[in-house]
Amino acid sequence: MARDALIHRVNPYLLHGEQYYEIFYSYANEPDSIRQSRIAHTNIYSDPQAGDQVLIEAVLNVIMEIKKKG
Repeated sequence: MARDALIHRVNPYLLHGEQYYEIFYSYANEPDSIRQSRIAHTNIYSDPQAGDQVLIEAVLNVIMEIKKKG
């Protein structure tokens, strides 16, 4: 199920030569609850930034994909 969210902070990093992102975000219905996740570049749009409005697809609270809204 995709949920509306806001990205608060993005920390890019390399792991074994592959780009990953540490993302701090909150869901639209829980704006005061900041969550954190790590995701590979293949599962997120190019150049994620703080302030981006996104859709987060997760299964059992594990993020599968993040898409930029709009």
